[in-house]
Amino acid sequence: MKKLFLLPLVFVLAWAGSIQAQEETRTLKNRIKSVSNRMFIKSGRAELTILPLTSISLNDAFFQKYGLGAGFAYHISEAFAVQALLTYTPLNLDTGNATYYGSKEQTDIPYAGKRTYLVGADFCWSPVYGKVSLVAEYVMHFDTYVMGGIGGIGGELKDDSNFGFAGSFGLGLRLFFNRTFALKLELKDYMVFNDKVSIKDLPAKSDVQHQLMFNLGLSIFLGEGSLED
Repeated sequence: MKKLFLLPLVFVLAWAGSIQAQEETRTLKNRIKSVSNRMFIKSGRAELTILPLTSISLNDAFFQKYGLGAGFAYHISEAFAVQALLTYTPLNLDTGNATYYGSKEQTDIPYAGKRTYLVGADFCWSPVYGKVSLVAEYVMHFDTYVMGGIGGIGGELKDDSNFGFAGSFGLGLRLFFNRTFALKLELKDYMVFNDKVSIKDLPAKSDVQHQLMFNLGLSIFLGEGSLED
């Protein structure tokens, strides 16, 4: 009876050992499955992006800004898309440089004040799609894109509200977890054209300022999409 009881156990252990031996003898090429098609479809789908306080200013000497917001994009094809972005900035951390040229009453530097919101609309082109292998077990899909468009920056300068129109351009990257979710990274420069700068008693003059932003968000793709020929 004991032998009959042990026979299934011996069979299971032998089978598990055989599987492990086969796994160890597999080459690296055999362990990584070949992926020839896209894991995801963008064409004909909408993309909702959420930024939870991860819109960060990179070149602001006066106030370090942390914003939250949302974006919406529609993918006309796998290569082309249009998108819009709105961010609100609840955190403006004073760097201590806003009064470098004098007191707040004497200094009038645009967007040295607290920026409250930022809007933009862009046309995007995705020329590169690829995939990378992580620790020889998992394949991560990604695509990159360039974008350009128009936008605006709203903020506070002393006690007044201000708005500046801007042109924008930037680079983006998506890392796809699956067909629905992706991590979205953007580096975007807003060029504000209609600022007025005056320092102390000097006359005001027109100026072009650059607001460089880094955006990190979670993208959710909606709809089934459409296969291209």
